[in-house]
Amino acid sequence: MKLISIVISMYNEESGIAFFSNNLIKELEKIKNYNFEILWVNDGSMDNTQSNIEKSCSAEIENVKHVFIQFSRNFGHEAAMLAGIDNSCGEAVICMDADGQHPPAEINEMLKAYEKNHEIVLMQRIDREDHGLIKSSMSKMFYAIINKLSVVKFQENASDFFLISQNIAELLKQDFRDSNRFLRGFIQEVGFNKKVLEYTAPKREFGESNYSFFKLMKMAFNVVFAFSNKPLRIVILISVSFFLFTIAFGGYSLIQYFIADSIPSGYTSIIFFISLSFSLMFLVLTILSIYFEKTIKEIKRRPIYIVKKLERFN
Repeated sequence: MKLISIVISMYNEESGIAFFSNNLIKELEKIKNYNFEILWVNDGSMDNTQSNIEKSCSAEIENVKHVFIQFSRNFGHEAAMLAGIDNSCGEAVICMDADGQHPPAEINEMLKAYEKNHEIVLMQRIDREDHGLIKSSMSKMFYAIINKLSVVKFQENASDFFLISQNIAELLKQDFRDSNRFLRGFIQEVGFNKKVLEYTAPKREFGESNYSFFKLMKMAFNVVFAFSNKPLRIVILISVSFFLFTIAFGGYSLIQYFIADSIPSGYTSIIFFISLSFSLMFLVLTILSIYFEKTIKEIKRRPIYIVKKLERFN
């Protein structure tokens, strides 16, 4: 039977990890025509996540084996997913979170789509039971901005719940080793046959989300600067526009001095010009600094994650 790898990223999920793992294994036991390996990636949790998941997965299941990966510290959600993909052995890889908002019941439908030669199966969240109007509006704004700026057009509300074939997994293992990562963006960038399935994310029953407003904003900036050069082009446009404005303003001043025999009112004009100049200059420097920072990170080539311990069972 085909082996399917399931990558689960975990960070401080001690309260709900046993409930989630039991639900996941129950769903996998129903799927008799596949073998599964579950890669539990502990992203430097500070609680009892690791001991709880090891207890929950102690029973032997016929078509399920477990792989436990522990990081030396917290490296982030993207790094955890990539570590699971790097250590996967399956003909296809499914990534999902351990917070219970990626329903294990959808795995069977994902596998059916994979059997129809879809090498990428994206799970599009059409509703989220614990999302209010503000968070839904922010999500729409996020995708509107990145799709406007990025060359790659992202599927709106596509989550980190997805399936990729072994071909895509090998591309991520070998070529997509960027320090500035957005995996759901990478898998949409590579092409191949793609299928989008819809699902409703249930309300989170245990713990709290690790994504604050500022973390989401940071992710949005990372995506824009990882997939688009448009901010650099905007900088060029601003510089050219300001150069033309400076010439026009200087020409006007000279005309007033030589022809109209009068000097334009000085204080207001100078303050306005200096304020505008410095504002635009710092905006340009900020955008260039962000690209410079991303470039330095890529040049350093430091490890995306460090594995403290890796164990395979069953």
